[in-house]
Amino acid sequence: MALLELKDVGKIYVSEGNVAVGIRGVNLAFNKGEFVAVTGKSGSGKSTILNVISGMDSYEEGEMLIEGQPTSHYLQPEWEQYRQKYISFIFQDYNIIESFTVLQNVELALLHIEDKKERRRRALELINRVGLGDRIKQKGSRLSGGQKQRTVIARALAKDSPVILADEPTGNLDSKTSEEIIELLREVSKDKLLIVVTHNFEQVEHVATRHIRVYDGAVESDHVISKAESAQPESEELENVESKPISERAKKRKERWATFKKGFSLGGTLLAAKPKLSVFICILLIIGTVAIFAVTSICGEGMNLFEKNYMFSHIEGRVVLANNSGKIFSEDEVKKISEDYGADSFLMYDILLDSGLSNFIYIPEAEDGLSFSFTYGEDFGKNIVGRYPEAENEVLLYLPISWQPYFGKNKLKITSVKLQNITLSVCGVKYFYDNTLDAKMLFTKDGFRTVTCLYYLAARLNTSVWAGVYFSGGNQFQTSIGTIVPSFDMENGKIYIKDEIFESFVKTNGGTQDGEAFDAEAELKTYYKNYDSSQEGEKIYSKSFEKDDFVFDSPPDAKDAFGSAAVMSVATMRDIAEEILSESYRQVSLFFSSDKKAHSAANKLQDAGYIAVPSDTTYEPDAYGKILATVMNIVMLIIWFIAILFLALVINLCTSRSMAAFKGDMAIMRSMGIPVRVVRIGIYARMLLSLLPAYAFLLAAALAIFLTPLLNGFFMFLHAWQYALIVAGMLLLTLRVTHKQIGKLFRESVKKSLKGGSAE
Repeated sequence: MALLELKDVGKIYVSEGNVAVGIRGVNLAFNKGEFVAVTGKSGSGKSTILNVISGMDSYEEGEMLIEGQPTSHYLQPEWEQYRQKYISFIFQDYNIIESFTVLQNVELALLHIEDKKERRRRALELINRVGLGDRIKQKGSRLSGGQKQRTVIARALAKDSPVILADEPTGNLDSKTSEEIIELLREVSKDKLLIVVTHNFEQVEHVATRHIRVYDGAVESDHVISKAESAQPESEELENVESKPISERAKKRKERWATFKKGFSLGGTLLAAKPKLSVFICILLIIGTVAIFAVTSICGEGMNLFEKNYMFSHIEGRVVLANNSGKIFSEDEVKKISEDYGADSFLMYDILLDSGLSNFIYIPEAEDGLSFSFTYGEDFGKNIVGRYPEAENEVLLYLPISWQPYFGKNKLKITSVKLQNITLSVCGVKYFYDNTLDAKMLFTKDGFRTVTCLYYLAARLNTSVWAGVYFSGGNQFQTSIGTIVPSFDMENGKIYIKDEIFESFVKTNGGTQDGEAFDAEAELKTYYKNYDSSQEGEKIYSKSFEKDDFVFDSPPDAKDAFGSAAVMSVATMRDIAEEILSESYRQVSLFFSSDKKAHSAANKLQDAGYIAVPSDTTYEPDAYGKILATVMNIVMLIIWFIAILFLALVINLCTSRSMAAFKGDMAIMRSMGIPVRVVRIGIYARMLLSLLPAYAFLLAAALAIFLTPLLNGFFMFLHAWQYALIVAGMLLLTLRVTHKQIGKLFRESVKKSLKGGSAE
């Protein structure tokens, strides 16, 4: 049985409505060990016969048999497999991959060898055999014609296929090099079928075993010069080799893994083969990744489309408690409830945990300000500049790293801040990198209770307090006090009125006449208690002050007070606030070790008749607010997707040119019988490897931005899932663009894609 047989094979070409006959009625049979010379005039059809035999060109008539099996039903995948198993092609114009080195060109044909060391050893052996041992690392573009042809022959030998087809292998070579090439081919033909198309039969006459002449698309003569040595087809030899039984599934899995490894290896070679082009692609992908990073940072709010709306500020393990009847809790009652239901702690007045009270602090050194949430008893871990608060007027600030230049890296630069009218001592600072988090101000437990009371008063005060002094002699003085300033430096029972005229009046009249000054404490209590009523409330002037009760030396806290002010001790203000809160504030917070325990306790408290709500309880916002927030978030997401699509267009335009540079190389690989899946994986691997620098740059940029205080304030912090989104987005974008370009590369036939493809 012949290795390869053509029966009445015909090939027809159709171009722009014209029909031309390439070959007709060709009947030929070939066996291994033959050196077949095919001659004929230009356009006679000899190269067409070679293209049909190689499977790079189809045939419309007759049948071609491979080891007795018909091929007329073959589709592109079957022809790819056929070339992979049977065919090695040596072209007139070499079709060497010029961006590959000699070694890489030869190793390309040895991808079927999984062991890299064995692949390298075999490649070097073949390169030395064709006399190119000193050109191993030289790229194909720098080789002479003879060296290129030798490389292609070494590549054909490396593939070790049973059929070698050579189309004018000496057409572009000088006579000496031609003789050397023919001699190499003679050595190859000893155990393979070698078919050489040539214009000059005299060059191969002394080594050919058979001579076929083609004229006008038909075989004119077929002359056997010498009988070839018989050799069994490789497929039959392989059938006799015993192999260890393996399941079909395991076999397929092994084949897939082998294909992946070959493709990935090819991808690395492709990346290194064209360094300038690869650098361009890497830079393009870096720009694309940074662009997605910037757009994601700008449109970060759009990622919060499904953010939960909590009824209260969610603190792990917190339960908000109230009486169904609206009764106000006493501290002893809350303490007992806390013990009975296993709470770790409780907070009587939790207004600062949920209210929207102004807690903005202006930092003169930065010419800017920052909003804080208040907390106590929280552990911020180590790496604190300074220490935790110990006194009532001390705070630790939990700040974004962007504020480090102002507060100090190793030593505190700012030791006090002004909160409303309260001056607090900064004893420590802890920095964090996630600038989407809220800054916090950490107090001692007493400090937190004090600031709660002071803020409660400040929130309720929206008008001036009128202070008056009356004397028995009928003289009186009245002044408007714009602000009430609590002071940690003021002695209890003393009061300072920041008003020069008032101060002068008291100094002049207070020592000579019996007078009454207003009772500041009673005044404030009355004012705050009646604030929500329809009337302003009665002003009580019940406490008499002697001259010594007034302080005329301005305490430090009052120096920055705006306009007129009344300064009292923090203890006095706290007493006022707590008396009012104890008569009006109706909820408390219990704290458990976890949300799970909080839910369990809340259920028990509800059964006991209380209103108990875990702080992770959510609510549906009003329809208008929900619609507005949803629309804004959707707009942000649309902007994000538009940016991604625009970026995909730009990358697609740029990579299409880079893929075109590989078009010829891919065609050569297909003509060599490199499996299409391997080639495809190789192209994907090249792009994925090009993406790695972009990911490295993204990581470096993210670290630089969020670890550098100056930059941290300008960019929104992105979390792990957002970086995963960027990575996945760039990956999908790259794969999609690569898939599209691969489709273009493989849309054409091998013959059309090859450089200098001929229809002869």
